[in-house]
Amino acid sequence: MNQTSKKTNYIYRPFLFTFGVFIVTWCCAFLMEITDYNTHKLLFLTWDFLENASPMICALFLLRRELLRDHFLLRFFAGTPCRITSYLIVFVLFAAQFLNFYFFRLSGNTISVPNFLFLFLGQLFLGGGLEEAGWRGYLLPCLCKKHHVLSASVMVSFLWVIWHLPYFFLPGTIQEGQNLIAYAVIGILTGFILTAIYLLTNSILLCMLFHSWQNTIVMVIPADTENIWFLLTFAFLGILSILLCLFYKPLISLRFCGLWSKH
Repeated sequence: MNQTSKKTNYIYRPFLFTFGVFIVTWCCAFLMEITDYNTHKLLFLTWDFLENASPMICALFLLRRELLRDHFLLRFFAGTPCRITSYLIVFVLFAAQFLNFYFFRLSGNTISVPNFLFLFLGQLFLGGGLEEAGWRGYLLPCLCKKHHVLSASVMVSFLWVIWHLPYFFLPGTIQEGQNLIAYAVIGILTGFILTAIYLLTNSILLCMLFHSWQNTIVMVIPADTENIWFLLTFAFLGILSILLCLFYKPLISLRFCGLWSKH
């Protein structure tokens, strides 16, 4: 076995990554359930942070031998420079997601810009944004080695939805009280958008920003999810992202090879 094969075998550990993420997250969810927030606020927030960061923690742990080699960590998060059109498409996806929620928001809902920015930064550094370093940064490239990019995206999204199950039973979370089937459909559509962003830019940071962006939108300007036009617009963004994934499919092997094997 040559050196390149050893590196590939070392990096390609999707089962170990998934097992580690589920164990850490679900243990933290249990600890949050038995920890009184008012009495042990710092401890509760620690479990919450570890729960959100578990995909990133597991990904970086499995990549620990690579982190100090040839600016790997910088390439992992920032990606490589791309065409300006790629960034413009990503900007449109950000704007379209916001406008869809804004135009179909629940009646009487108002937006506070400072509150929005505060929650957005919290999601980026302490919340859902941290997940993308694992889901799109590690697991998606792993699965794309053996599966079509759309199949890999659905598998990542499905695991992501199952991973969120404890959140449906924790008070105060975004998922509390939501319909699991509807959440799964939205999760898969969002997964296509995130996959498209990653293929367009090779940037985990932009995936983290979008994930944080969407979480903040849901928290600040919740939409009328029973409105057919909201659902159709969301579905349109998902379909558009699927087309983008198919269009950029020839670049997948080049991008992933450059990210995972370049030294």
